[in-house]
This record gives sequence, structure tokens and C-alpha cells, in this order.
Amino acid sequence: MLWSVINLFMETLMENNIEDKKKFAEILKGLSYNFGGRIEKEDLALRFKILSEYSINEISKGAVLLIKTRTATFPAIPTTKEIIDAIEKTSGKLDMHAIAVLEADKVEKNLKYFGRECKTEFKNKTTQYLMTQRYNFFKLGMMDAESLKWWRKEFIEAHQEIAGQEPAFLGNAAKAGLIPVKKLKNLLPGSGGD
Repeated sequence: MLWSVINLFMETLMENNIEDKKKFAEILKGLSYNFGGRIEKEDLALRFKILSEYSINEISKGAVLLIKTRTATFPAIPTTKEIIDAIEKTSGKLDMHAIAVLEADKVEKNLKYFGRECKTEFKNKTTQYLMTQRYNFFKLGMMDAESLKWWRKEFIEAHQEIAGQEPAFLGNAAKAGLIPVKKLKNLLPGSGGD
């Protein structure tokens, strides 16, 4: 029965090489058998479309990681999200939490080196947004060690939340007319920006 589903799947996909389709079907068949589930033709086709940005090699490595490490018993077949997460773990990409932690480290390093007068521009758009719209070095420089621990936790949470929707979020912030902290100083009387 499963092979007939796989054969139907092969016929329904558009312009993808038949070798990749066969390998993909074998990988998902292996996952489904490994976890005691059964994969349907529609599910196979949908997952192929979703996972098409990854190579068969990446999908295979992700599947192996899932087989070795997955402890969940429900759902019987790993979700597409689980497969994507496994692929990204095997590819060496950093997850959003790791990136947020690294960015918090950069902010703290700049604060320690330059103090409250720091004027660092960050390459990471989310960090730049947070350090101009929500936080600033002047306020961070006045915090005690305990407050900085809480700031770090809050920064990491905010960074992850915003980074997931970065283009839309940052674009809407600009449209809303939010003014970066560094530009606010120019609006004050006697600052030379009038």
C-alpha cells in the first residue's frame, strides 16, 4: 500500500528530478516506519514542497538526527517543523536564541569598553532597533550588576520575538515615525540640530 502511495506521489510532483523524489520518499518512509506511523500521499507531496529548499543530503542528515535523538512518541511521524529544526541543527546554523545571546554579548562588550557614551551602530538590524528604540547605552551604564542581569534576559527575549518578524516589524516601526535615540539629541534646543 505504501509503495502505491509513493508511486502516486512521484507522478504528482512538478518538475523535480525523479532521483530526488525517490530518495525523499525513502527518507520519509524510513521516518514513518521508525516511529510507527504511516505517511499519506498528500502529506508526502506537501512536505516535499515545503522542504524543497533543502538538498536531499540535508534532509537525510536531519532524518538521521531525528531517528537518533527524538524522544516524542506523538505524533508518530515527526512534523515538518521537527524535520526543519533537525536539518538546521545539522547544518551548523545558529538558532534565534543563540543569535540573541551573541548580540547581548556584543552590547555588553561595547558598554564595558565605551561606557554610557557608547555610540556603536550594530550590523544586526534587530539589535540596532532594540538599542535605539527600546534601550540605550546611557541607561544601561547607570544599571547595577543585578539590573543588567535582568536587562540581558529581557533583551534576549525581545530579540528573539522581533527577529522572527524582523522585516515587517522594523518596517512598521519606521512607518510609525519612531525616531532613533541618536537622532532625538539633535531635536533638543542648543544641540546644534535646530
